[in-house]
Amino acid sequence: MRMRSFWKRFRWRSLVRVWAVFMAMAMVLFAESMGLHYGATTIKLHYLDRNKAIPERNAMADVRPRNLMLIDSSQDGVTDAVDMFDQIFLDMKVGTTVVDIAKTPASALPSFAKYDTVVVAMPTLDPLGNGLARLMSWVRRGGNVMFAMTPSKTGYFDAISQSIGVDATSGNYKLTTSIIPGSEFMLGGGEAYKITDPFESSLAVSLSDKATVEAVSGSGRTPLIWRADTGEGTSVVCNIGIYGKVMRGFYASAYSLLGSATAYPVINGAAFYLDDFPSPVPSGNGKYIKRDYNMSIAEFYSRVWWPDLTKLAERYGIRFTGVMIENYGDDTHDAPVRQSDDSQFTYFGGLLLKQNGEIGYHGYNHQPLVLPNTDYGNEYGYVQWPSRKAMTASLKELIAFQKKVLPAASGSVYVPPSNVMSSEGRAVVGRISQIRTVASTYLPDGSHLPYVQEFGVASDGVVEEPRIVSGSMVGDSYMRMTAVSELNMHFVSTHFMHPDDLLDPDRGAAEGWAVYRNGFERYLRWLEKSAPSIRMQTGSETAAAIQRYSGLTVDLKTHQRDWTLDLGNFTDEAWLMFRANNGVPGAVDGGSITHLVGNLYLLKATSGTVRIERKQGHAATAQAAARNSGTAIVGHARKERS
Repeated sequence: MRMRSFWKRFRWRSLVRVWAVFMAMAMVLFAESMGLHYGATTIKLHYLDRNKAIPERNAMADVRPRNLMLIDSSQDGVTDAVDMFDQIFLDMKVGTTVVDIAKTPASALPSFAKYDTVVVAMPTLDPLGNGLARLMSWVRRGGNVMFAMTPSKTGYFDAISQSIGVDATSGNYKLTTSIIPGSEFMLGGGEAYKITDPFESSLAVSLSDKATVEAVSGSGRTPLIWRADTGEGTSVVCNIGIYGKVMRGFYASAYSLLGSATAYPVINGAAFYLDDFPSPVPSGNGKYIKRDYNMSIAEFYSRVWWPDLTKLAERYGIRFTGVMIENYGDDTHDAPVRQSDDSQFTYFGGLLLKQNGEIGYHGYNHQPLVLPNTDYGNEYGYVQWPSRKAMTASLKELIAFQKKVLPAASGSVYVPPSNVMSSEGRAVVGRISQIRTVASTYLPDGSHLPYVQEFGVASDGVVEEPRIVSGSMVGDSYMRMTAVSELNMHFVSTHFMHPDDLLDPDRGAAEGWAVYRNGFERYLRWLEKSAPSIRMQTGSETAAAIQRYSGLTVDLKTHQRDWTLDLGNFTDEAWLMFRANNGVPGAVDGGSITHLVGNLYLLKATSGTVRIERKQGHAATAQAAARNSGTAIVGHARKERS
């Protein structure tokens, strides 16, 4: 009673209440900074043991070739196309025999009956001679052929043009500035994707009614991919004329139009990286941050940038993977020195783990793992490491520092600074047991410096997980093209951004965070619309998915009432794209199936053998009829003659 009476008479009690509120807030922030409110990230898909993860080429060593690729290396552009298809068929796990007409007489071609499909990768068909007539006769009896390169108008082409859906052609070529895949043909279809450095690469043709157009130019006047029934078989023509990494998904999708059905392994994962996070936050003000928010850099990160990313994560199911930098020094010669101020690491790292995100490794400092034999030229002002021993010591210090400041973190993914890493640096990384994955870049930049990757497992057991796109993607047509291509090639999306993008005008700082954020969200909306079934994952979960994808092989057999898939090197789960060209999928034994678009499905396998009921119907024909009745660009592509 006395205490209550005293409290009523106490004149400063309102200030005490304010003080108590501030103390409570301070305790919450202290708890956050100490990491007391979060636990270890919940990982939904775990790594396989290193010795159980199989590189793709090892997996394909015993696969019987079911595809024959005919090339003529003496013709212009063929080498580029062959390089592209070599990787496409490796990734699709299509066993392929390559025959070079420049070195093998047409009379010595193998029997087409030994194969399920034939891919012709040469623009001028004349060198095939009588072999072309034999090929088309085989197709009419039920074979499947894809003419993979923009054809040249010659007598041999004219002789088969009616069989592959071509009504007429002037022989001229059209400028192809963009491509519109059909909305029922590919994920992300129905919109135009710009082609970087376009040229007159597509043959001007008009098609007959037997052709089903699957992709057209941005103008709608030039068919770029079409399918035709040729007797009892199928012909597919690719009239794009551009062969490179960013186009793989379009050619893979075209190939999947062959036969009764096509199934190929995919990754099924979307990972989002935050480079240089957590890291020492720059002091002071950023020009454009101060302009737009009147805040210091540190205030902006904690009060605007991270809350906005958290909202996007909640809305789209993202689980960010941050990669840590201990300091921004350039000392590569002295022994690593422990970072003394760890408050920002515990605070921002704790927020990331609270979001059920993941933290990986970016570097002890921001110096790429290269030796003095790497010449940066005018590209970067980085400092080389004097030895492999120095690089190893820097990585071990980073790993130890992360374990000290964020004990609940379990880093396993390494991202090279600026995506730069030498072969010697890559060898060092492969010997660090804590590092299971390297996530560098998918696209080359024209220099020798980036560590450019393919999705898969390396010979040392490290997972290769390239990042495909980056930043806000505002107005970047090259990355948009790559994004849609990889969604259809590997059913994957890997993206990265930096906290300090808003400090660098070259990365969108002048436009401001609002423009950057809205551009990023537009990409997320596109991804959600195009691939609602894709799994939102951390970097290590996507790496685990890549392990399962890398070793998987597929043997598809078509029967009257079902399709049967025998999966080589199956572990616990697998994901595949499945296109039903003749028949409609029904009940599934050994897995489950999800409809994507048109006659394209996502198959989850839970057994090494999967049986899919094959219902009556020609899915491609029915869906093409629906497309043609409602899509003007297809009608234009068929009717216009250039």
